[in-house]
Amino acid sequence: MLASDNNAELEKINNNKTLSEVQSHMMDMLKIMLEILETNNIPYYIIGGTLLGAVRHKGFIPWDDDLDIAIPRKYYQTYLDLCRKQFPEHMKVRTYDDSSYHHYYFSRIVDTRYHILRLGSLKEREEELWIDIFPLDGLSQNFFIRQADKIKLLFYKLLYHLASFDKVNINRPNRPLSQKVIIRLYMIWPFKIKKESKYYLDKIDKILKTSSERKPKYLMNFMGSTIPFKETMELNCWGKGRKYQFEDLVLNGPVKGEYYLHLMYGDYMQLPPEDKRNYHLSEFKEV
Repeated sequence: MLASDNNAELEKINNNKTLSEVQSHMMDMLKIMLEILETNNIPYYIIGGTLLGAVRHKGFIPWDDDLDIAIPRKYYQTYLDLCRKQFPEHMKVRTYDDSSYHHYYFSRIVDTRYHILRLGSLKEREEELWIDIFPLDGLSQNFFIRQADKIKLLFYKLLYHLASFDKVNINRPNRPLSQKVIIRLYMIWPFKIKKESKYYLDKIDKILKTSSERKPKYLMNFMGSTIPFKETMELNCWGKGRKYQFEDLVLNGPVKGEYYLHLMYGDYMQLPPEDKRNYHLSEFKEV
């Protein structure tokens, strides 16, 4: 039984049997992923809703249906390569530059036995059950270089989103007003981006890798949040990590986890209203 089920108040919210089933399958995937991380001494951090769940619920946020893990750029590709070699047959690595449907810059570990129907985008689509893996990239100590990198990254991120517009989750809660305006305008704009999204992700990839090779002052998850550079903290805030209880596991997260959560969510211990809860699951099925 999931740890969140022990909390009577949250059990009342988390009464979706299908969601609990999804979370259970994800925990099975996570345990396999952790074994590879720990055996090979690869540093990682739980981030986003996973860290929030660990701090606020000691496990999954009751309505959440994904897991978020960040790996420093230096170890990111090494980990993905190890996963490809060591995973059981039903688990795969999906990256934006492979031949799969995956269009996100960050990678996903998927279980091919289970699919989720996504209804939040302009076009309905089916995806494999996933866990997100984000690269943690550096930002230069030099102010001018740092600002130049930020401008280039923002420019290409906008073009990437426009190039993959049919996959954008237009119903995502907490999306900034500026993005909502751009989305609505682009829906009626007659001149669409003609290049494929991979073209712009290649540009982003090159900038991030170059930035990470410099002596960084900050580490960031650039493609994780809808608000640019929101997941950015100085190196000492990430540190070597700190242990957090998550269901029946103890996972590594940022040293200053509460500071990270404040940056991301503000008053993170307050449960959001139901219409602001980020929920991906539309339909879950075994293949």
